[in-house]
Amino acid sequence: MPGTAKVNENFPPQIQKALAECIAGAQVAERKASDYLKLAQGEADDSIYEACRSMHRFYSSMHEFFREEQMAISALLKPDGGALPPHLATAA
Repeated sequence: MPGTAKVNENFPPQIQKALAECIAGAQVAERKASDYLKLAQGEADDSIYEACRSMHRFYSSMHEFFREEQMAISALLKPDGGALPPHLATAA
């Protein structure tokens, strides 16, 4: 998948998997939010418009959730008082 952030292979498999799932989840949620926003645009039926906007808000919230989880995991891996390693800073 183009533009996919790479997870550091030096991390334990569980950490790699968690970060990869957060990154992938955020990407999918962002794509779906955009799709629902496009569906809502120009929709004449108010109920369909509101349903699409509701799904857009839902997936936007999911995108934010995955980003927050990724940042939380990254923060736990950050050395005390140090900067986030470059591979994590670019993935976030």
